[in-house]
Amino acid sequence: MEKIKLAVKQREGKKPRQLRRDGFVPATLYGPGQDSENVQVDAKEFSRLPVAAYSHMIELDFGTKANVNAVIRHVQRRSINHNLMHVEFYRVRLDRKLTMSVPLKFVGTSEAVVLGGQLQENYQEAEIESFPGDIPDFLEVDLSLITEIEGAIHFADLKVSDKIKILNPADEIIAKVTAPRAVAETATEATPQTATEAAAAPAEAAAS
Repeated sequence: MEKIKLAVKQREGKKPRQLRRDGFVPATLYGPGQDSENVQVDAKEFSRLPVAAYSHMIELDFGTKANVNAVIRHVQRRSINHNLMHVEFYRVRLDRKLTMSVPLKFVGTSEAVVLGGQLQENYQEAEIESFPGDIPDFLEVDLSLITEIEGAIHFADLKVSDKIKILNPADEIIAKVTAPRAVAETATEATPQTATEAAAAPAEAAAS
């Protein structure tokens, strides 16, 4: 994937509120072995970043000095209108592993769904550990592996490069196919009825 670049500059001597009024977002750049830096980014340019920028290494372009490899660690938004409030960039080293969240991509068709089952997706992302240059665009989840009702795919079932370590518990269910709702409700309703009839049978026998 082509490297994602974002223009940044040292923060001006203005209060955060004034920066936002001027169309900038206050941000912090930090990382191992170096002091934190107060920087700012253009709000419109940041909002145009592709989704992949949130799960990949990006290049911060300072213009007047060396560019910096970083990842977006946290984005603070206003709860009412979702306007950008603050961004945290984490400075990375290419020789050190990172922990990142990457999207899951569901592919294929489950035979159990074709037969009428309902697909339940429990996760949309996975936590991984890898070197910055080995972060994948996504992890593929092959739904064709689910061939029967109540079948599931766990994190242990994912096929990934040996350069990537999945941090989610191996037995956690990513996706599962359950019985159609009508069938499940019918089975639930039938259970107490059968139990009641079974309990009534001895009483009827005793009365006769």
